[in-house]
Amino acid sequence: METLPKISIITVVRNGENDIENTIKSIISQTYTNVEYIIIDGKSTDGTVDIIKKYQHHLSYWISEKDKGIYDAMNKGVIASTGDWLLFINSDDSLASDDVLQKAVKYLQECTDKIAYGNIIYVYPGEKEVEYGPAWESTKYRFRNVAMSLAHQATFHSKALFTERHFDTSFKIAGDYDFLLSHLKDHEATYFPVTIAKMKTGGLSYSVSKIELLRDTRKAQIQNKMYNSIPSIAWIVSATKLLLVDFIIRNVGVDGKNTLKKWLGIRKR
Repeated sequence: METLPKISIITVVRNGENDIENTIKSIISQTYTNVEYIIIDGKSTDGTVDIIKKYQHHLSYWISEKDKGIYDAMNKGVIASTGDWLLFINSDDSLASDDVLQKAVKYLQECTDKIAYGNIIYVYPGEKEVEYGPAWESTKYRFRNVAMSLAHQATFHSKALFTERHFDTSFKIAGDYDFLLSHLKDHEATYFPVTIAKMKTGGLSYSVSKIELLRDTRKAQIQNKMYNSIPSIAWIVSATKLLLVDFIIRNVGVDGKNTLKKWLGIRKR
């Protein structure tokens, strides 16, 4: 009889009382049962730990202690895990449906790569949802040379990857990109058409400055010897667009007509 792969789901959280229960429920309701669920709490000071305790009988492991940042916490989850594939679901994200893992495992059983990923649904303010999931052939150039183009919450990592290295805790925001790039610069990934998770916009990558995000992204690319310290044209174009959009949103709003009027200095007569 064929042994089904064991999935380790890791959630790291600090002061996430508003969202953590929804995250937990989306995981413990999965129809696929060969799953272990691990929560690493960074010594929350709100009601997060009380919520975790409420569901602790569903957890394989959890701990609440100070850490050195999100990637230190993720490394703790990796060390505690015993699964064949690891999936990181943040405390303000959730699995997209109760049968996500059941669907994903059918592809993971046939996967010969160490990275496999599906689709993500981005949830914007007002509950507007946009689904994203590029095929590997169409996004690997961008991933390797421009920026993170895979959704970490929709990406399954073979446990074998973590015998080679863990997440670099010197990163504040792009440690997941650095980790994936260290493998995918020389190897391929497998895409499968399953919607894995829902991600609320406004998380860590949205809260840090875009300059910091770009700096961390470049650091990952240089550390992985993708090219020297001179950025590619594609990277410069992407960075310029990111900074321009961020400037408009922060300074003049997102409404197209009002934005144009403010940029052009148009006033009502």
